[in-house]
Amino acid sequence: MNAEIVIGFLNEHTSKCPYRQLSSNIKDKPCNVCNQINRDISLLIANVQGARKTIDVGLAVVPCEGLTPYLPYQIAGFKIFVQNGENESNRIKNVLSETLMRGYDSVILISNRVPNLPVDYIEKALKILRKENDTVLGPLKNGMFYLIGAKKTSLPVVLRLIEKNNFTFNRVNGQFGFLNSLKQKGIHPYILPQWYLIRTIDDLKKLYIDFQHGIGWKARWTHDYLKKRIFSL
Repeated sequence: MNAEIVIGFLNEHTSKCPYRQLSSNIKDKPCNVCNQINRDISLLIANVQGARKTIDVGLAVVPCEGLTPYLPYQIAGFKIFVQNGENESNRIKNVLSETLMRGYDSVILISNRVPNLPVDYIEKALKILRKENDTVLGPLKNGMFYLIGAKKTSLPVVLRLIEKNNFTFNRVNGQFGFLNSLKQKGIHPYILPQWYLIRTIDDLKKLYIDFQHGIGWKARWTHDYLKKRIFSL
């Protein structure tokens, strides 16, 4: 086991899936959208410099019997964390808590709705946690945060504030409230550049265009899906 871990928070294949309405808008089954995004999230973190060698990579998955659907990821070297909890805030807190129990010195958790997040944003967050700060956040232009990272020294406080503030990745509002709560506890996180989450068809179109222009991670599975489902309409 390495001292650091980067975890992708995968989408839910349930009635709570955040892509159900979006899938309906493009006349497709919800799982077809999030299957592609889940693939790209896993490839994104697997391409972080040092992944599997000096940095562990993990996936936070929805509970299912035997976790059989995630066996290929385990074989590929991903550490599996189960998203236990009544809501997204609880599930985020529980996944981060488990990294403490497993003995990691630092953790970075990435939203399930940023399949084209630049890899260097994640690598920057790792460098910050090693040398400059014990907490790092990645703000969204159209949501709350795409990334939360912390050392084990600050993580217990962060966990309490996640619960207190009902922290989620995808809320439209809440950035400033969470930041203020951290600062009141003496935690001044490093803030990464903004990015955007996939919420609407316009966001999907932006991802497609960004791919063409080499902006962000090459989310090829999502891109090829969009080429068939949206840009062929």
